[in-house]
Amino acid sequence: MNFLKFWFECLRVYALPMSITAWSIPFAYGCFHNGNIIHGIIALIGIVCVHLGANLFDDVLDFKKYQRNKDKGEIINLKKGKCRLFINNEITPLKALLVCGFLFCIGCLIGGYFIWIYKLPVIIIMIITGILCILYPKSGYLGLSEIIIGTIYSPLLFTGVFYVMTGAISKQLELLALSFALVTITLLYTDFFLDFNSDKLAGKKTIPILLSCKHNAYYFYIFMLFMVYANLFIGIHAHIFPLKYMLIFLSIIPALSTVKVLQNYIHKEIKEEKEFFFAMNNVQKYIAIFAILCVVSFL
Repeated sequence: MNFLKFWFECLRVYALPMSITAWSIPFAYGCFHNGNIIHGIIALIGIVCVHLGANLFDDVLDFKKYQRNKDKGEIINLKKGKCRLFINNEITPLKALLVCGFLFCIGCLIGGYFIWIYKLPVIIIMIITGILCILYPKSGYLGLSEIIIGTIYSPLLFTGVFYVMTGAISKQLELLALSFALVTITLLYTDFFLDFNSDKLAGKKTIPILLSCKHNAYYFYIFMLFMVYANLFIGIHAHIFPLKYMLIFLSIIPALSTVKVLQNYIHKEIKEEKEFFFAMNNVQKYIAIFAILCVVSFL
């Protein structure tokens, strides 16, 4: 049990629902279009391995930065207990990198299997995804974090999963991916919104910081949610989506709940870790409900 708990924390397995939720939409869509279910499940294994490996690799980079800052006597900005296992010497960077290599190796083998079957289209998707993953650790200083995450978890993941299941690309699914990209971004955006001041002190360039103040960041969040449903409405109005996709609009209710939570922190800071996780779990609940409604609307 202690072994499982250790790796659960080390790999940040609690973040996996985001990947699984994103995968579930193109997987369900692929199933309803006579896609290869086994290929869809294999794709999930690859996604999970790469996600966990990326989590651990990101922590190795943060720990290295923590050590450099500590040696220089500079400000050390590790949020929410991040890298705790490294700091307590429960795992070394070398061991972590070996585990990363193992996880990435599994992901590459699965990718190689799909390249063998589908050739160029899968190669292109994997190359673009790989480049974005490499850029991500530094993206917080370039104003690209939200864009990279939205791109990876929606257009790329949706296209990749559906393609390995069916060997085709769906325009309908790609348009739906635009809405889900914004839904996905709400999770990272909420994190950055709540860490506005600490990220600003660290010199980061997240979208909330680029918007100058929390008031602007709050209204931009509302605008993103508006665009989620505007895109769906346009798709339905243009007869790209069937009318039954109106069911997805029920997710507006939990979406408004996330807006209310952010409103509470326009003029104040997060004081306890419990508050932070409540806000993040609230957004994750919204994302899950949105995904479930998407899947149900495929019926």
